Amino acid sequence: MPENTYKNNFSWTEAHDAYCYQHHIPPAAKTLWQWLIRQGQVASEIEPDLSEFNAWVAKVRGKPYAHNYLKKIFSILVSCRVLQVIKQYSWKITKLLVRPLSWLNPPKKRSEKKLHNHNSSYDLDCSNDISAEQESNSSSNNLTPTTAEFIELERQHEILTACAEYEIYFDPNKRTTRHLFEFDIQDVRLALNHFVKSGGHQTVRKPQGWLIDCLRECYWQDETLGLSNFIQVLKSWFPTSLPRDY
Repeated sequence: MPENTYKNNFSWTEAHDAYCYQHHIPPAAKTLWQWLIRQGQVASEIEPDLSEFNAWVAKVRGKPYAHNYLKKIFSILVSCRVLQVIKQYSWKITKLLVRPLSWLNPPKKRSEKKLHNHNSSYDLDCSNDISAEQESNSSSNNLTPTTAEFIELERQHEILTACAEYEIYFDPNKRTTRHLFEFDIQDVRLALNHFVKSGGHQTVRKPQGWLIDCLRECYWQDETLGLSNFIQVLKSWFPTSLPRDY
């Protein structure tokens, strides 16, 4: 599909970002949502191939997502009502409908107005209102998480626990920790193994920042490139035929 068509069909807004935030949609699932919007008109049937999405991710990210994680972020979008699956051909090819944001956000209900007794005093104590507000806030904080939220929390918990096994502790409430959650648990374990091979805490002074840099740059891949592999890569990288004017 031409690039101009992508731009014409793409209609991501701040309201979409807000929906992702409210429903705890992880960055990878958000990227898949954006990619699916580019595949056709919203609220019309499309048949995307997730392997094509993974190939695009590999170009942008440097490596594709693991198949299990790709299935997981797809299921997150389905559980959040972003996608409506019409027919499942295989795990990666599906006929589906990308719901528009107007379908996802129901119209706001009118707040019910309380009837006041005209004979009551206008100087009533406002402590009751404050108590009601606190009770409302407390109940909203204790809401049961959705399936997508719970799946993502499980994934994040697994990553944090894996790092803690190597005495690398991340505060899940810090904004910088969100960078860690952008990666798969398989990559995190590879980075942790490379952390040990690099000398661990005796060599690395700031393990949290080092680990995220390691994930971004895939440090562990450098050590696997031996002389024979280097020659092989060099042969495939350099053109075999010389230019005519050389």
